[in-house]
Amino acid sequence: MNCLSGDAHDLKIVLLGVSGAGKSSIGNAILGREVFKKSRTRESEIQRRRVEDRNISIIDTPGFFNTQLTDEEMKKQMMKSLDLSDPGPHVFLLIINLGNFKEDKRNIVEQIQENFGAQAFKFTMVLFTGREKISNREWMVLIHSRKCLDLVNPCRDKYYEINRTNKINQTHIRELLQKIDETIKQNNHQHYNNGVYSVSQTKIRKEK
Repeated sequence: MNCLSGDAHDLKIVLLGVSGAGKSSIGNAILGREVFKKSRTRESEIQRRRVEDRNISIIDTPGFFNTQLTDEEMKKQMMKSLDLSDPGPHVFLLIINLGNFKEDKRNIVEQIQENFGAQAFKFTMVLFTGREKISNREWMVLIHSRKCLDLVNPCRDKYYEINRTNKINQTHIRELLQKIDETIKQNNHQHYNNGVYSVSQTKIRKEK
């Protein structure tokens, strides 16, 4: 079902993360059907469905550090994700795979700031996937590590942990949506909007 413009129950989510983080799988899990292809996403794409009595629009994006796209192409796809979520997303859901998080030295926070500006962190929630792969002790050590704090602190410590997509049930999705709603309330139900977006869109239109 298409997202009805102006409905108070509409929810617009932009998925972010590095290539291979599992963004498409999470999008499919939230919407409850296989609508995004589980391959290296090269273009931002929107899918819509009614979930938990609300219209949800999810915008999947190419992964940060995607070797198949130039920096300019990546920037255009990130701006396209905002176009698709017009007037802007309620939340950026940053997907982090716990399986390779500790070894990954790439700076995701920097990528978000470069593409969307510092204001985007107010609207960003971190979603750690693969929680069932590590023990409670390992999780507590990880969540208090400098690497993890550097990631979640800019997002006002908004995060949620979830199992691998093949171990996610409807209760997990319901709890995730509740956490997203908490972020939306913190932002007074506003959509993300940034001058960086407006300037970039103008530039892209001129280039066309």
